[in-house]
Amino acid sequence: MTLHRVWWALGVCIVIAAIIVCVMPGRELPSAFEWNDKLSHVVGHGLMAVYFAGLVPRRGWWKIFVFLLLLGIAIEIAQYFGPFGRDGDARDVVANAAGAAFGLLLARFGLSRWPELAAWLLGQRAAQ
Repeated sequence: MTLHRVWWALGVCIVIAAIIVCVMPGRELPSAFEWNDKLSHVVGHGLMAVYFAGLVPRRGWWKIFVFLLLLGIAIEIAQYFGPFGRDGDARDVVANAAGAAFGLLLARFGLSRWPELAAWLLGQRAAQ
């Protein structure tokens, strides 16, 4: 298995973990997730955008933005209609989109090269 496939598998796990945290009943959330709500949306989607920007060629970054936007919308719909004791909020979708855009901007300024650094730290010749 190549290191690139490991990064993708980890990315899938990150998205699944984000979904679980977002639909988990509010009273069961770990205290680490009790920051300012909108800030947690911006940071979470921003980190996912940076992560996936390291795996996707730059010309495909718009797909990362669209995926994260649709993920945020789906989660808010699930929170609104679901039995999770959570409230869906359109402002959270805006915060998600802002976080994804900010993450891609940070990726543009070099953070998308994280797989190269990780490969170097792991003693691999290339990230792919």
